[in-house]
Amino acid sequence: MKDGFAERFEKFETNKSTLAFIVNPLNTNTNEINIELFGIDAGSLQMQLLDLKTKDLWIGKFTELKSKLEELEVQKCMHISQHKWRALKETPRVEALIFGTWNSLPECYSEVKKLAYGVLTIFGSTYSCEQAFSCMNIIKSKVRSQLTNKNLESCLKLKTTIYKPDLIKLSKCIQSQYSH
Repeated sequence: MKDGFAERFEKFETNKSTLAFIVNPLNTNTNEINIELFGIDAGSLQMQLLDLKTKDLWIGKFTELKSKLEELEVQKCMHISQHKWRALKETPRVEALIFGTWNSLPECYSEVKKLAYGVLTIFGSTYSCEQAFSCMNIIKSKVRSQLTNKNLESCLKLKTTIYKPDLIKLSKCIQSQYSH
């Protein structure tokens, strides 16, 4: 089992620089970043990253991000040690701070942003795929093995959507039919 975990998480070690890029792009060596996963032009990425490293505004933004993240971790540890669970829930989300910083970058850094967003969405997209696959397995059980692909697709859309219809409003719009 230990070997299985080591093998599975081996890629995290090899992609350490790529994963660290999202909070520390200014100290990243572009030769250590795995850009193959994201369809990024290496030359453009290097030029944009060099330009980013020369601008005091962006150096300040990413330095501020790192200090805010450190501060946030200290706050979380304090809340946990003092069993202040409500205060822990109310602390700002790490993702919001990171996305806020990357969203403030102008479009002239498109390749840098593409890499950052690619790294930030790796885990979320994997979770969504796993969740959809689990839903499909539940829907297409042995009892319902005769489902067509179209019906299965419809059931999956219903199961995985976040849409919540306003049933009260809809029911008020429908004219009731009384029996004769």
